[in-house]
Amino acid sequence: MGVDRPRPVAPEVRPKGPSEWNHENPVAPSKPLPNRQAAEPPKYHFHAHFSANNTKIYLADPKGRPIPRGWWSGGSCRFKGVNRSTQEAGYQCAVHAFRRVEEIIQEKGPITLSVHLRGFGKGRTAVEQIFLTSEGEKVRPLVTEVEDRTPIKVGGTRAKKARRL
Repeated sequence: MGVDRPRPVAPEVRPKGPSEWNHENPVAPSKPLPNRQAAEPPKYHFHAHFSANNTKIYLADPKGRPIPRGWWSGGSCRFKGVNRSTQEAGYQCAVHAFRRVEEIIQEKGPITLSVHLRGFGKGRTAVEQIFLTSEGEKVRPLVTEVEDRTPIKVGGTRAKKARRL
């Protein structure tokens, strides 16, 4: 027992770290997924705001930015004064927007459309109805989502004291 044996030499252990990964993240895929863009067409947004005095419609790209030549209001559709809030003004704004959507389809290929409505103006019924008419025939299949963003007052501030005579 008094004989000392030489200890076995441990094999050289290389440090583990990024150098073994060849500068690639082992968790995330190093290459983009194939045909990801082809599977999901980009989602454009159709925003419509209806107030007591006007109707405004604008189109936004998938990142939420307004697209060039993509906004219309009662005034830009040649309605002035009180006529900007009429159903006809809302109808004309929607017709212009649908033409622009068709141009986008020709430029960039297939898209989907998310519709966002806000407010209770007179033009709202016109815009909702145009989706069901022949003008909305090409746009209707593109709609994947409809959302009502009308702010609804819940509670609110205290009412003014009742006047007594």
